[in-house]
Amino acid sequence: MVSEGFDFLDEGRKKRSAYDRKSLGLSVFSVCVAFAVGMLIGHYAIKKNTEPDPISSTSRAPDGIGGTTLPSVGESSLAASSIMTNTQSQSTTSVHQTTRVETTSTHAHVTTSQPPGTSGTQTSLNTPVSSTMTTQSSTSSGTQSSPGTTTASTGDAQTDGVFLANVSAAIIREANPNITDVLLNEINATNIREYLRELVRAPHVAGTKSDYEQAEMLRTFWLDSGLDVAVTTPYDILLSYPNETVPNLVRVLDENETEIFKSEDNEYNLTEEERPWEFPFPYLGYSGNGVVRGPLVYVNYARQEDFDYLTEQGINVSGCIALARYGMGGRAGKVRLAEEHGAVGVIMYADPGDYIAPWATDYYPDSIWIPPTATSRGSIFMGTGDPLTPGYPSIDSAYRYNETDPEANLPKIPAMPVGWGFAEKLLRNLSGNASPASWRGRLNATYMIGPGFEDNNWRAELSVHTTNLRRRSYNAFGMIRGESEPDRYVLLGNHRDSWVLGAIDPSSGTATMMELSRVLGKLVKEGTWRPRRSIIFCSWGAEEFGLIGSTEWIEENSKTLDFRTIAYINMDIAVTGNYSIRGLGSPPVFTAMYRAAQRVPDPNVTETKNTSVYDVWLARKPLQSVTRNNTNMPDIRSPGEGSDYGTFMQRAGITCADFRYDQDYVGDRVLFYPLYHTSYETLHAVENLIDPGLKLHATIGKLSGELLRDLADSKLLPFNMSDYVLFLRDYTEAFRKNATEEMERHSLNMSELDGVIDMFEEAAERFHMSLQDINRNNPFEIRRVNDQMMQVERTFLDPAALPGRPQLYRHLVHSGSQFVSFRGPSFPGLQDALYYLRKDPTNAEFIRGLQHHFSVLVFTIQGAANSLKDATDFLRHEDNSTMPLF
Repeated sequence: MVSEGFDFLDEGRKKRSAYDRKSLGLSVFSVCVAFAVGMLIGHYAIKKNTEPDPISSTSRAPDGIGGTTLPSVGESSLAASSIMTNTQSQSTTSVHQTTRVETTSTHAHVTTSQPPGTSGTQTSLNTPVSSTMTTQSSTSSGTQSSPGTTTASTGDAQTDGVFLANVSAAIIREANPNITDVLLNEINATNIREYLRELVRAPHVAGTKSDYEQAEMLRTFWLDSGLDVAVTTPYDILLSYPNETVPNLVRVLDENETEIFKSEDNEYNLTEEERPWEFPFPYLGYSGNGVVRGPLVYVNYARQEDFDYLTEQGINVSGCIALARYGMGGRAGKVRLAEEHGAVGVIMYADPGDYIAPWATDYYPDSIWIPPTATSRGSIFMGTGDPLTPGYPSIDSAYRYNETDPEANLPKIPAMPVGWGFAEKLLRNLSGNASPASWRGRLNATYMIGPGFEDNNWRAELSVHTTNLRRRSYNAFGMIRGESEPDRYVLLGNHRDSWVLGAIDPSSGTATMMELSRVLGKLVKEGTWRPRRSIIFCSWGAEEFGLIGSTEWIEENSKTLDFRTIAYINMDIAVTGNYSIRGLGSPPVFTAMYRAAQRVPDPNVTETKNTSVYDVWLARKPLQSVTRNNTNMPDIRSPGEGSDYGTFMQRAGITCADFRYDQDYVGDRVLFYPLYHTSYETLHAVENLIDPGLKLHATIGKLSGELLRDLADSKLLPFNMSDYVLFLRDYTEAFRKNATEEMERHSLNMSELDGVIDMFEEAAERFHMSLQDINRNNPFEIRRVNDQMMQVERTFLDPAALPGRPQLYRHLVHSGSQFVSFRGPSFPGLQDALYYLRKDPTNAEFIRGLQHHFSVLVFTIQGAANSLKDATDFLRHEDNSTMPLF
């Protein structure tokens, strides 16, 4: 069969000789005709192209028409094309004195000079820079012979610029400032309310039918809104669900197995419209299954320091069921620590002392304060991503661990949440030691620690009936393709799944994101605007189970995202109250966040007498800083790990930002919004108790939208590296105050840390000074410095991860300490090392751990400084060694 495939070649060779003479005659004739036609076309092209260019600065040029002049950009910027031009232009410069001759390796195309005033303006969309070059033909002197054209010599060095045929002028255009006004005027609170009403029609737990339907709804919405691309991306992941007919329960039994009292099987105080009978039973995702019994012991917040206190008091948790209150750390960490200390089960509740204001007199549905049956759900998986494929995406080819394998990192003991009303009954009946004052909330109970009840014959029983199943979960994406840098991405996203209705978490953010995407999509659809860089709207699946959707996507696309992603803007929970903006972000984007807030009007201007969101933010949440207390700017906190920004920061080192309207937690004396993850996150709560008219939601849309526009459309990225220097100084001073004695004792010199921060400061200052002199008409220069700024956040990742953490926690700055009492503005790895060392000051391993991580941190900050240096400066480093040469 193979030989037959070539037989026609032999047959053709035999026939070809018979036609050689005839073909030669036809070929000569054809060449003559082609020459004549070519001359006519060339004459017509020259005549037509001497007319003014009809393409305006805002029109979209068809492919092959026009081009871009790069003023003051020498041919050395395009070396390969320059060589081609210089060698080929000699044969074409005589066509016409005022024409440019476009040359490639195969043909020449004659065009006239661009008319005056069109240089550097937008003329077409998404035409890539090609190797095609044009030269300005002129007299032998090589000078410009008509107004508005760019001088270029065919033989001498380029001095005034180059012309790129068929390349959109968008590559050197500045951002369109009018888009800000469009965002401020077009984002509509009524639309957000309608989206929200649709999103909260039913519970949408990850992996369920309603969750999939929302993903498809968003895909269709984005296509209808005018976005260029909209897709859903599935991952097969391990999820966890309660039994649909048998609720999880806590019971108190006497010696005869008689039930004394038990927990509620669901939440009450809900309206008929909210259809509570459709809600899943309260549970904790990935809990161990089974029925356990044992003495009850109160463990406060179940932090490491709480278990340390119990140990100091001689209280053994082993074999007990631990009762813990929410707050001051994640629920997964509470269960893990209880398991490590020998507990057989965990019960969690939200104490009124942490989630109800002292003056509150009523509960939902009349206020935002939680009623006695309020039960906050959540995941107790310690990691992020699919538990069965840690570090790698859950695609068809993935290797999956078993649930019982240590790599899966799943809890082994059962755990469940209860309402504070039931927790009060438990605490009233506990015996044992009295708890310290800091352990007491505001329940009508004595807060005895236990273990055991006052009646020695009583025992607690915990029954959990959750099931872990592999299910398919979808991410949904909508993209607006960038005009001149489509391979640079600015992402804005939120997760879609919720534990029940999720009107606040996450649907307030999803509804706001939908309205923002509608406004931007309309601009694109109308041809009014297209961003410089690509914008990707993201709807993550299964965030509530451990940031799974975003983690799997990043794991699958890490190589692409690492070199292309400018920033990620998170929109999880748009509004929890009406007090002030709460900002989270990476230091490079602080300045852009402030600028966006200054441009957005305050929605309550008649109440606050302030004109912008920034004014209220500054007045109510001023910067809390060790070194900058006199600085007049609002507070922005480190993102941490609590939402999808955690994946982008920890895994990929991508700059992140997050805006939210919050209630006054400090003034209300609460840790977080009370309705969190309960059945009471309803449309009623949002539009009647939190944000009537949804004007705050619209403001978050405008604020995040303006930041998105700035990042996606500004020619020069609006990053400020000097803010990172100040941020690091704050962390250093906070650590110095707490650790000077230990550092000196173990021969660690804080001046080394100060020195590399000084080095970073100098590099940042030089870098930003160089931006003042950069040629903004040179897209290669712009791309170079933008890439430098984009990569700075990546330099703070340590491939070896933070000490004692899973491999996935790699950011040395924006991670929280493992120990809640140590959390704050300081370096998490140093804080953890210090905690261990204070427990055992002479432990050689702990001493080496502190010394090693300090060295890693110094090296990492030095690497960040080097990343901002000129292209060749990184080759040198300061040598202060006293080692002899030989």
